[in-house]
Amino acid sequence: MNRTLRQIGLLIQKDLRIEARGRQTIGLVIVLGILIIVVLGMGLGAGRPVSGFGATSILWVTYLFGGVLCFEKTMAVERFDDALAGLLIAPIDRGVIYASKLITNLLLIIGLALVVTPVAMTLFRFDLSEHPLAFFIVMSLGVTGFTAVGTLFSAAVSSTRLQGGLLAMLVFPLSLPVVIMSTQLMRKVFEEGVPLTSTDVATLCAFDMIFLIVSWLVFELVLEP
Repeated sequence: MNRTLRQIGLLIQKDLRIEARGRQTIGLVIVLGILIIVVLGMGLGAGRPVSGFGATSILWVTYLFGGVLCFEKTMAVERFDDALAGLLIAPIDRGVIYASKLITNLLLIIGLALVVTPVAMTLFRFDLSEHPLAFFIVMSLGVTGFTAVGTLFSAAVSSTRLQGGLLAMLVFPLSLPVVIMSTQLMRKVFEEGVPLTSTDVATLCAFDMIFLIVSWLVFELVLEP
């Protein structure tokens, strides 16, 4: 177990070190996220208060498109100069590769959220102060399930020529359960004033566990040098 955790940590450090040197992925993702927020603000009318349902929907649009870009870029790093082939012949389990990519993608999406969420709150006058913990729990669990699916399929389509479009077509439909449920929970909490229950959290956790376990098991089959 300690060896596995150490391998995962080393691969995460490698990915973050590459990102820190180039800053290409996080920079592109943040710019894309802000552009999406601004465009939606122009279309929906910036400055008008937005409900919990509307605000969560807007944020999910940003997270989804920014996430797909993250998944594509982090896997493209491994395809460059046949780095993936070298990684596959190393004495590590392929599940370790999946776990490291999953955590790296989560960290990048968290970076995206830390920037675009305050922008959206300011532009749409969405007040999180009433239920900040519920928002954090629901969106964190939703993003985790989305990232689990995205990391799996980014490996599956990274060797094709239709990476961006095909990846979005595969990831978006499969992520709908967590997106719809998290949005409905935010509507219940912020609009109806109903507190978040342990059943709601358990249901989202169940989705995450299914996505994580299935992706972990299937990753070895879809990953090709």
